[in-house]
Amino acid sequence: MKALVIADTDSTIQTIRRYVEPIGFDVIRYRSAIKALDNLDEIMPDAIFISAVDFPRHWKAIVQFVRSDTGKDRTVIVLLVNERFTSDDADKAIHVGVQAIVDETLASNGDEPKLAELFSRYKPIESALGAIRYEYQTVSDRAAFMFTNPLNDAIITGKLEGLDANSILFRPDTASSVSELSEGDELPECSLKLADTIVNPECRVLKGGTLMRMEIVKLADGERKTLLSFIGERE
Repeated sequence: MKALVIADTDSTIQTIRRYVEPIGFDVIRYRSAIKALDNLDEIMPDAIFISAVDFPRHWKAIVQFVRSDTGKDRTVIVLLVNERFTSDDADKAIHVGVQAIVDETLASNGDEPKLAELFSRYKPIESALGAIRYEYQTVSDRAAFMFTNPLNDAIITGKLEGLDANSILFRPDTASSVSELSEGDELPECSLKLADTIVNPECRVLKGGTLMRMEIVKLADGERKTLLSFIGERE
């Protein structure tokens, strides 16, 4: 089994490794949330541990992106928190698909038993499902998009409204999160999920606001072929 840990703090990864390796997990660690998501389909983790302490502005977007096509029965998501994590935050976490919230140090008496119960509940299901991939019925269900706002490094999530070979139409979840972006702004860190594959276009804002239009200005040759195949076009 594989456990993906998205954390920047070395002590956090050491704590999780001490807990999960004895119960059969191989640990894969990423300091960058975007890079972790880019490699999600290749890793196919059985469990994801996300540090809300290291990524207080990003953890919700990460969970939403994972849950856009990965069910609870395939990948368990655990959120690592500290005393600043509020009950409102906890409600949001459960709503978007987190299955356990534990202290980043696993110091609470209830943390390790909580994880043990969680993994014992989901491990048989995951083993039975193996590497099953889910089929989608519509383009909106099959594709997802997110990018890093270059002005403040916030991860921007939303709904992919339209996609062609050269442009993306995108409605951000929160309009205020992109209010300072305008025509011509470069977006070098983007992730576009196309069914089972993630590609990384570099984009440029053509129109800002609540419904953004972005030009795809750079995309690796192999990734461009993936995009064209997905939308049913040929070079």
